[in-house]
Amino acid sequence: MEISQIYAQTRFQLIDLAGRLSIDQATVAVPSTPGWCVRDVYAHLTGVCADVLDGRMEGGGSPGWTARQIAERATDDLAAITAEWSARGAELDALLRAQGDAAPLFPAFDIWTHQRDLMGALECPRPADERAAVLAGRALHTMAERAQGPGRPAVRVVTANNDVVVGAGEPIAMLSTADDEILRMIFGRRSRAQMTSARWQGEPGAALESLHLFDLRDDDLAD
Repeated sequence: MEISQIYAQTRFQLIDLAGRLSIDQATVAVPSTPGWCVRDVYAHLTGVCADVLDGRMEGGGSPGWTARQIAERATDDLAAITAEWSARGAELDALLRAQGDAAPLFPAFDIWTHQRDLMGALECPRPADERAAVLAGRALHTMAERAQGPGRPAVRVVTANNDVVVGAGEPIAMLSTADDEILRMIFGRRSRAQMTSARWQGEPGAALESLHLFDLRDDDLAD
C-alpha cells in the first residue's frame, strides 16, 4: 500500500465519519490531544492538507503551527471544515500519488494517528488495519536513521510485519509489540510507564528515547 493510498483512504473514512456525527459528538474532548475536541482534530487535519498544498510548512508540526490551523477555522462548524477538506483533499491525493516513493510521510502518519485519536475519543471499534503495518515499517526505519549518534544504544523492535533495529550496534533489548502500538508509542500517545511495561526482553534503558518523536504522556492513555 502506497503512502498516497493510505492518506486518501483514511481521509475518505474520516469525512464519512464526520457526516454521521451529532453536534454533541463534534464537541467531545479527545484525550490524546489535550485541549482539542473532535471538531478541532478535523480543523487540524484540514489545515495540514491546505498548508502542504499552499507551502505553509514553516514550523510544521509545532504547537504554534497547529494552533493557527484551528484558529483559522474557529467559526466553522464540522460540516464546513470537512467541506473544505473534501474540496482540497483530492489535490493532495494527486500530489502524493505523483511523488511516489518521494512523497512526504508526514500527512499519512498524521492522519492515521488522528484517526486513532478520534476512534478512541468516540469509542468506535477498530477494524484490522493493514495501513499500520506499512506505516510502522516506515516509521521504524526513520527512527533507526535518527538514532545513529554516539551514546544511543540500539533496540530491536519486532511486530507481526516488521523487524527493525533502531540505533547502531548490538541491541541491548527487544520489544515485541503490534504495528499499531509502536506507532502510538512513536507519536507520543503512550506514557513512559506504558512503554516500559510493554513486552521487553532486556532493559531498554536509554534506548527508550529512540522510540518516540513527541514527548511522552504524563498519564496512561487507553485507546
